[in-house]
Amino acid sequence: MMKLTDDIELGDGLPLMYIRSLDSIVCSDLHLGYEGVMASRGSFVPKLNFRRIRETMAKAVKAFGAKNVIVVGDIKNEFADVHVEEFNEFREFIKLLRQELRIQRIILIKGNHDNFIDRFRQALDFEIHAQEAPLGDYLFFHGEELPKSKEGKTLVMGHLHPAIGVYNKVGVKEKIRCFLYGKLPDGRKIIILPAMNYFAEGVDVNQERVGGMAPIFERMLDIDGMRALCLGEGEILDFGKVGELRKLR
Repeated sequence: MMKLTDDIELGDGLPLMYIRSLDSIVCSDLHLGYEGVMASRGSFVPKLNFRRIRETMAKAVKAFGAKNVIVVGDIKNEFADVHVEEFNEFREFIKLLRQELRIQRIILIKGNHDNFIDRFRQALDFEIHAQEAPLGDYLFFHGEELPKSKEGKTLVMGHLHPAIGVYNKVGVKEKIRCFLYGKLPDGRKIIILPAMNYFAEGVDVNQERVGGMAPIFERMLDIDGMRALCLGEGEILDFGKVGELRKLR
């Protein structure tokens, strides 16, 4: 495990983190029901996403012993409604957390994909917040909108699906998912989570322009000064600052 701060640990090769003061596993961008939504549009992919999410959550709970889970947006995939596959996997996800992993508190910060999910709050027993939620010393927000709250010493967001683009020996580009860790101009820290979704390759932040993908990059944050902490095989790899990685292209 990598200790990011005195309060935050990153799991070995896992696209999530643990906050000790909140006793919470924090993850983002699960996009449950992805394969079913894609099939309804004529694109067929193997059903792997929920299986990988199940395995990842089980490893994380075993490693950290957490009692709570915070999802920082985009727990589902469809914009216009709740697809039947999304509902089925969402229900199975809650069942996994409650019955198998003994999670006590499930908190969802709504993302831009999470329309209409409020209707299931009572039946499935989870908390839901519109766009952002201050909890302890942290402000959680999905990222497609600037946070309105000034609370929180550390901001945590998703939405971007950050990755680092690298080229192999034959010139083929691969993407390595990563956490981004940096500071805002006011001194507060910010962490951008990698996507949990198996099929989300991510945005290679060292090669693509990310300003238009989330307003925080245009108004508050210089991505070049952020550290890229990449997901390796069973470990977290510190690739250094994004600005330095851009020079290596």
